This record gives sequence, structure tokens and C-alpha cells, in this order.
Amino acid sequence: MKIQKPTKYTISLSFEEIRLPPFEDILIIGKKCPHGKIGLSRSFELLVPNEFEVFEVNDSIVGAVFINRRILKKLDKDKIVEVLKEKVFPFSSESEILKVDFKLKLFYESIEGKF
Repeated sequence: MKIQKPTKYTISLSFEEIRLPPFEDILIIGKKCPHGKIGLSRSFELLVPNEFEVFEVNDSIVGAVFINRRILKKLDKDKIVEVLKEKVFPFSSESEILKVDFKLKLFYESIEGKF
């Protein structure tokens, strides 16, 4: 018995552009993450040189935090890490990498002076 090939095909296709690395704001690295802080640092320097800064963290679960430099221009690293320790670190595990979308808006109450 010979099997016939289909004479008609249906194809669904979709695609989209991606950016490397596949995150924009902050990456949290667990202490026992298989990729490690050094390996990720090297790959980021190849993919997006000088876009992220790496900070070691004194925490029982989290080993390091990668923060986009554009965020660091607006807010101090210690304030960012403080927020992450309180709101994100409790949900982290030692062997994972967490992507954090960190949206920051700055507000001024009043600006006085001669313009």
C-alpha cells in the first residue's frame, strides 16, 4: 500500500523581533544559578556592551543583580536594591534568574524660578 502525499497544506505563521538580552530593566541572579554572574557578565558585554551594571548582593538566596544603566541615572543603586530585597528577593530561589520590569516615573511637586 502506497501512502499518498497531501495535495493541500495549511500553515499558520507568526514572528516578531526580539532584543538581546531578552530583558530591559533588571535581572536577579540566584547564588546557585548555573549560568553564574561572571558568565552572564561576559555574555552581556558581547551582546550589549556597557548597558548593564552588575552588583553583588549580600543575601542568602540572591548573589547578584544586573541593573540597566539608564535606571541608575535616575535612582541610586542602594535604593533600587532595597526595593528589590523587600519586594522581589522573597520570591526568588537560589538556582534561578528573575527578570524584573522596573518602571520608574519621576515627579516634581513644584518648580520655582526664572525660566
